[in-house]
Amino acid sequence: MSKKFKLIAQMQAISAQTAGAAAGYTIPGVGDQIVYGDDLGNTLSTGSGKDTIEGRLGADKISAGTGDDSIVNLSVGALAGDRIDGGLGYDELAINFAASARGVSFTAFDPAVSRSVLGATIVNVERFDLTGSNYDDTFVGGRWKDWFEGGAGNDVLKGEIGDDWLAGGDGNDKIHGGNGSDSLLGEAGDDTIEGGYGRDWLSGEEGNDTLYGGANDDYIYGHEGNDKMFGDSGNDTVQGGRGRDLIDGGSGADFLSGDSDDDTVRGGSGNDTISHNLESWAGAGRDVLDGGTGTDTLVLSGLSGTFTAKASSIKQTLSNGTTFVNFENYSLSGTEKAEKFTGGAGNDTLSGMSGNDTLIGLGGNDHLDGGLGIDYLDGGDGNDLLIVGSGGKDTIKAGKGYDSVWITRSDIKSNLTFSVSGNTAKLSDGSVVTDGDSFTVVTGSGSDVLSAGTAAHVDFNAGSGNNRMTGGKGNDQFYSTSGSDTVKGGDGDDRLIDSGGGTNLLDGGNGNDYLSAETQTGNGLSTLLGGAGNDTVTINNAGGSTAGRFTADGGSGTDILWINRYDSKANLSFTLSSKATLVNGGVTAKNFESVHISSGQGHDTLTGGKLSDYLNGMSGNDTLKGLGGNDELTGWYGADKIYGGDGNDTIYGSGGIKDNDRDMLYGEKGNDVIFMNVNDYASGGSGEDRVVVDLKEETFDVSFVLTDGLVKVNAKTSFAGMEAIDYLGGSGKDVVTGGSDVDYLHGGAGNDTLKGGGANDYLVDGAGNDKLYGEAGNDWFTRYTDESGADYFSGGSGVDTLEFDIVSDKSVIIDLENNARNGGVATGLSLSSIENVTGRQTDDTILGNATSNTLRGGLGDDKLDGRAGNDKLEGGGDGDMLTGGAGADQFIYASSEAIGSGDLITDFKRGEDKLMIDKSIFGISKLALYSGNDLKATGSAPQFFFEKDNGRLWYDADGTGNEADGVLVATLGKVTSLSASDFILI
Repeated sequence: MSKKFKLIAQMQAISAQTAGAAAGYTIPGVGDQIVYGDDLGNTLSTGSGKDTIEGRLGADKISAGTGDDSIVNLSVGALAGDRIDGGLGYDELAINFAASARGVSFTAFDPAVSRSVLGATIVNVERFDLTGSNYDDTFVGGRWKDWFEGGAGNDVLKGEIGDDWLAGGDGNDKIHGGNGSDSLLGEAGDDTIEGGYGRDWLSGEEGNDTLYGGANDDYIYGHEGNDKMFGDSGNDTVQGGRGRDLIDGGSGADFLSGDSDDDTVRGGSGNDTISHNLESWAGAGRDVLDGGTGTDTLVLSGLSGTFTAKASSIKQTLSNGTTFVNFENYSLSGTEKAEKFTGGAGNDTLSGMSGNDTLIGLGGNDHLDGGLGIDYLDGGDGNDLLIVGSGGKDTIKAGKGYDSVWITRSDIKSNLTFSVSGNTAKLSDGSVVTDGDSFTVVTGSGSDVLSAGTAAHVDFNAGSGNNRMTGGKGNDQFYSTSGSDTVKGGDGDDRLIDSGGGTNLLDGGNGNDYLSAETQTGNGLSTLLGGAGNDTVTINNAGGSTAGRFTADGGSGTDILWINRYDSKANLSFTLSSKATLVNGGVTAKNFESVHISSGQGHDTLTGGKLSDYLNGMSGNDTLKGLGGNDELTGWYGADKIYGGDGNDTIYGSGGIKDNDRDMLYGEKGNDVIFMNVNDYASGGSGEDRVVVDLKEETFDVSFVLTDGLVKVNAKTSFAGMEAIDYLGGSGKDVVTGGSDVDYLHGGAGNDTLKGGGANDYLVDGAGNDKLYGEAGNDWFTRYTDESGADYFSGGSGVDTLEFDIVSDKSVIIDLENNARNGGVATGLSLSSIENVTGRQTDDTILGNATSNTLRGGLGDDKLDGRAGNDKLEGGGDGDMLTGGAGADQFIYASSEAIGSGDLITDFKRGEDKLMIDKSIFGISKLALYSGNDLKATGSAPQFFFEKDNGRLWYDADGTGNEADGVLVATLGKVTSLSASDFILI
């Protein structure tokens, strides 16, 4: 017998081959494996990796061990005599029945119970990947993600719980997704497809198919053939494809389109949208379109000539023979010709394209866009949006209501004027607007004069040129680029922004205004006046390296000055006062109460005031002083000295970058947070202070214990007077112990030892073999980046929690009673005194112990088993299997993903266990529970239903309403009655 080992994509591929020997061959479990046997019968055993095992012919004994494994049998004959044990984790068995001489019937079963299938004994397999025979097969899935391909024959495929993939193949198949978000394909033949519960994807493919979306928001596509498609409940998207199709949206706000041939499209109840394109499908089909009840919208593209909407109950006919009725809103887009569109009483969208169009909105909140050409737009009643395009000489009647008018003439190079007087606005290109309230005007490269006048609101974008813009009483916005501009905001909370340099005057006027001026080149003088109100004045690239001069006056109120001086090479100096100067920076300022300054490459001295300031020294050896207020002070590059002063300050020695210069950081008074890295010194001062030591890019070893006195991280890095620490380690060997406050310790790479000390600490491992000790307190452990290190986590006293933050397709496999069974992203992890575990967005297996555990699965089809103790189990989204074990257990439903998840609770014991329901998630203030058989909703309030004959607990968000169907919350195994006493509302 020979042994063959081959490395494939960092996975170990192992072949057991024979040379005439009749005995089997045993493969030891090593890493992630691809293992395949021969035809004489093998014993194939793998370990904690994510393995693929193929037994082939012969009576094989397959033990997949811990991990999410795939077991492949290429033919029916390969199963005979096999003993297959998937082990711990979520395991998949693939069986190909193509060679079967008759149809096959297969139903997934409880993985914990050993079953005989086609001469094989199978246990601990959760998922099935089945390929059918050439005859009539029946495949029924289980609780997890199954993959069924029916093949030839008239097959019946049922996904049941889980996000399944079901494809009928040839023949007239019946496909039912069940619970979960399923992908269902009919393929060839006349198929019947039902989505069931969940957000399903249905595709009929070839043949004359019948498709039902079921509950929730589904996507349905008929493809070829004369199909019948029913969205049922939920907000569905249904597209017909080729053939004469029947489409019925059902309840919910659906989007429906028929495609080619003669289709019948019915919206049903709900606010539906039905789309019909006259250009693409002209002459290809005469559709019958019916919006149904609700407020429905008809979308017509490529519509030419004249269109007038009538009362929704009146049937109308289009030029291609398509009829439509029961639509309240219209979305119409024309052609290159001149169209006349008249909307109705609803909210219409009318688009004219490039001709000389007439668009009339009438009632409702309409959107009218004339496009190119000389257009006439009439908004009518309602709050309308009217868009004036290029071409000029448009006539706009905004009508009643609060109407917005957008005018875009960025193509004009000459000077434009715009003004509003009374109810009339005029643009010098010949366009006239009456009864508009809000105006957005975009002009070109001329020197433009734009005035708000009596307008309620204006948004002026004058482009280049020497422009003059004047606001009114509203909250107006002004934008300009190059040129020397004069902008006056007037009343209201205005935004005045000039980004092109030049000599500018920005005057905010009354209100809480925002003013911004930017100069990249040139020596222009910009004046920024805040006026009355609490204003913010921003000066970008003030002076640059040589450019720009600025005078800023905050005026009355509490005003903030921002100065961004990134390009400066000079040594800047600034002290906030009633009249201050940025020395060497080209800025004079007065009447500001708070300052935000980012300097450049010089050695700067920046001092704040009594309120909260932001000072950033950037490059250079800077001195920053916050004084009063809760300041944010950042040194960046260089050897900086930073003093927080009074208040609760945040101090960054280097702003998160690697900087080997020695910063001196002083929190002084208040509860400060100080960020430091290698070679820095930090002093907390008085108050409750936290130090953040960032060494994640360093390679040296570190060993220290947090105390109130001087702590030496290494010979050149130290801190003093700190009550708490956040530590980010590098690739060295770190030995760090926290204090009596809440600490965050992250070892990084290397073999680290981290101890939390007192309080509720956060401990995170990294690459390497780490030891983490929570010690006293309720601590939180995170396994991060490294899914295979030989790590040891000890919670210590308190109630401690483990979570995972690893990018991996592997799941969480945890057994709190047996570390040897830990697998997936928990491979190599040993745990002690950990009570609670939180999984990932994968199919996790989490087993508790005799203490009281809180186990959370998150998204994915999880298996949670609390074992003994009073446990709390929260499966999260998708269909989970929950076992409380001995003790008074609680099963928690406290997330939107949990609604309709369809969990299986295997051992609910009335009088002892409880279902915990989050009132805010389920939209209830008290419990409405109906128990019995063949139950029906009562009233329109949210309610629960329990079916005594099968233990299923359902939830209906609106009772007898049409917007939501009942969804399966959970199945309670062997429970025949349920009452309000079995619930806890939180």
